[in-house]
Amino acid sequence: MSAARQIVSSAAAVFLVAGLAVIPISATASTLPLLTTCQGKTDTADNFAYRFCSGYVPTFDGVPLDVDLTLPATATPAGGFPLLVMMHGWGSSKSDWESTDFCDNGSADACNYNNVAFAHRGYAVLNYTARGFHGSCGPDSPNAATTACATGWTHLADMRYEVHDTQFLSGLLVDAGVAKPAIAVTGGSYGGGQSWLLALLANRVMATDGGLSPWASPGGVPMRIAAAVPKYPWTDLVDALTPNGRASDGILSPNADRLSPYGIEKKSYVDYLYASGASSARYAAPGQDATADLTTWYNEISAGENPAQGTYAPGIINQIAHFRSPYYQDGLISSDVAAGTETPVFDIQGWTDDLFPQVAGASMIQKLRAANIAWPAFLYASDLGHPHANNMKFSEWRVINGQAVAFIDRYMRPGFGRTPRWIYSEQVVTCDDQPGAVFGSVALGGIAPGRIVFQSNETGHATASAPADEAAGGATDPLAFYIANGRHGGCIKLAGAPAANGAMSSWTFPVCTGFTMVGEPALKLTANVISGTDAELNSRLWDVAPDGGMTLITRGIYRWNGPSRATSAATYSLIGGAWTFAAGHKLRIEVTQNDAPYLRLDNYASAISYSSMSLTLPIRGASISC
Repeated sequence: MSAARQIVSSAAAVFLVAGLAVIPISATASTLPLLTTCQGKTDTADNFAYRFCSGYVPTFDGVPLDVDLTLPATATPAGGFPLLVMMHGWGSSKSDWESTDFCDNGSADACNYNNVAFAHRGYAVLNYTARGFHGSCGPDSPNAATTACATGWTHLADMRYEVHDTQFLSGLLVDAGVAKPAIAVTGGSYGGGQSWLLALLANRVMATDGGLSPWASPGGVPMRIAAAVPKYPWTDLVDALTPNGRASDGILSPNADRLSPYGIEKKSYVDYLYASGASSARYAAPGQDATADLTTWYNEISAGENPAQGTYAPGIINQIAHFRSPYYQDGLISSDVAAGTETPVFDIQGWTDDLFPQVAGASMIQKLRAANIAWPAFLYASDLGHPHANNMKFSEWRVINGQAVAFIDRYMRPGFGRTPRWIYSEQVVTCDDQPGAVFGSVALGGIAPGRIVFQSNETGHATASAPADEAAGGATDPLAFYIANGRHGGCIKLAGAPAANGAMSSWTFPVCTGFTMVGEPALKLTANVISGTDAELNSRLWDVAPDGGMTLITRGIYRWNGPSRATSAATYSLIGGAWTFAAGHKLRIEVTQNDAPYLRLDNYASAISYSSMSLTLPIRGASISC
């Protein structure tokens, strides 16, 4: 999405009619009928010359995709250019990572990270619109009414379709002599999730029946992914859209079963994503394609908790987890390790991203390194990504993009580039334009080894699912905040604490000495009375200034289920963050059973009375107490 910002012979023949007529090229390249539409262009900043080619290219199943190719103006070298594929976000198009300059002042994460910037470094850059969107059989495609687009609907980043498209298009360029067969991939959000899937497939391709085979170009050239840079992606799309609160980095609470019980819908995001796709993409008609029945899935997930959920939810979860979520690709990961084909990955994730937060990258990198400690997988976490993230801090993105470019160079251009200094790099969030401090370690737990614990046995704390919590819920919904803030991310602040109500209860503690939290806090709640069979235990962590103003630091989501009981305890990780609490401030932790509109209100009524709470924060330096 743009807010964070997102048959062989015949296909080859069509793709190769577009050619390089404008700029003189090598004898090899001049024989490529593909490149006749290429036009010579010049960068607006320093007159860097490059070639830009554009056309519709049938993919492996004949669906025409809207494709752009950017090439250096120099003659195509023997064996081709190193190839980088840049994939867009949900609802967007091929233009997401395109520019006429190295740095576009309207997009911090595309500054020095776009088609022209990489062509300047000697890359062939492939930008194309994902199937079903815009020019690729979407509503505004000139091919929309053709037979070729009849089945050209989006499959939601499916390895059998969208990921296969990237592999097929790349193979055509290899066969044309334009590109080398070891390619790099990158993308934001929707494109970031696909970058992860491509990285784990490595040198294999998944057919529409789910079968795996060696990845080769249409002409039979063996291919592989040489490097991947996913930007603010998902790794577990089930947890990203319907979290149950069991996902964590494993430092303060276990990384447990994310698929059971069923999670809580991120309603404002799911509603937005469905509507965005409906306006920019082609959806399969309900019941038309069981592998991509997005409208049916949306309606069923949006229905929430009900007796029928057990009949439809497993099928949806299987489709999302098995074909679209890197986190569940244990077979691919094991095969990569056994074959020595572990793709180098530099994952860029956002603390303040309420859609695909830091845990998506942290838990994935840990999983890969658990499979092979030498897997070249790296994480950089900062204030970026989807709302409520800032994502327009040029001071931070210049550094991040510099590392990303160097990482791609390291594996694509022999003798150039480098890997990040640390396996895990995590940056402190600030509410201004100044970059936060960056801390790093080879072990995730080594960044913030200290602990500070806030706990209370105070009586009188209770919550219930029925009453509204609109004051805090509306103010902290990431999309509502983004729109109210002029369609910009940033720190969510309130002038004062929202009024107490039946849905929410809170505990406030003084900060006696300053400290910097980096990581995922763990919240333990002990209940002495629980009524109902299903409940949301959602939470919000605030920094309260001396004047009473509050800044949202992080939040948590947890599904409690089971019979009514007299006593129970739940421990779960908050999403996480990197934040400096100043002495003299206060820390406020809220627990609510109604975090709408961000989270869907539970269909089943419940009420909880709390006998104690304990909040543990991972901090820099030694452990402290207040």
